[in-house]
Amino acid sequence: MKLNAICLVKNEDDIIEQTLTYATRHCDRIFVIDNGSTDRTWEITRELAGRYPQIVPFEQTTLPYDDGLRARVYNQVHGEFTDDDWWMILDSDEFLAEDPKPVIETAVRQKADIIRSWQIQFYFTERDLKDWEEGRDSNDRPIFQRRRHYLINWQEPRLFRNQRTRPWNALRSSTVPDGLKKVCRRRILNRHYQFRDPEQIEKRLRLRFGHPSFRAHVRSAEWRSVVRDSRELCRYVKGESWRFKFAGVAYYYRKSLYNLVRAKYQGGLGKLRKVLLMGKGKNGI
Repeated sequence: MKLNAICLVKNEDDIIEQTLTYATRHCDRIFVIDNGSTDRTWEITRELAGRYPQIVPFEQTTLPYDDGLRARVYNQVHGEFTDDDWWMILDSDEFLAEDPKPVIETAVRQKADIIRSWQIQFYFTERDLKDWEEGRDSNDRPIFQRRRHYLINWQEPRLFRNQRTRPWNALRSSTVPDGLKKVCRRRILNRHYQFRDPEQIEKRLRLRFGHPSFRAHVRSAEWRSVVRDSRELCRYVKGESWRFKFAGVAYYYRKSLYNLVRAKYQGGLGKLRKVLLMGKGKNGI
């Protein structure tokens, strides 16, 4: 069984080396798509590819960001692999918190096609801000050492089974290819470092603020808007088990319910519009 990754990146030169290097522990190949970086992200990726044969600088594209961009990799190479092989969606600021192989084996036993992750979201706190203001923080240090406060509060599809004879319909903008239905009951833990320091946070928020894909998540371009109170979070200690807090789990299920209701409501409106449009075309009113 092979595990390949698709990594879609843009302006992540402060962390991309750590992300890709760490991913070589688990992945047979890591295909990188650069979505119009203006910093050293692509240069670093190409340099790493010279040292790690698993890393494949697939392409640079300036197409608008969309989850379907990952299909450009999948559709070109999925025929080279078997239906027993798996793929991982790898964001440029993520690190698996456990070995994926036992989780995949569990999914295979359950005849599942998709493995979802519990996202361990690391935050920039008032303690981190103080260290940054007093010169004790530097992005030369590994991110595991710099950011230690987290909340497990989201789930996403992260691994999925290869389908050798079925392409990924990129027009659907789905996070995984069509035809994959059964979700593994076991979740994999995944570390996510989206907020690292004020300079990086500001760059991230400005890039995403107002973009349709991030409208529900990014509501301000001001970096101070995401600084969290460390007392509300869990503190990472190497060797200790990851902790779930009620607030984090409740947030996920509350948000999921809201998204479900909104999707059904919007679907209902869509059907109503279709009926009205069809009626107008048929009766001329």
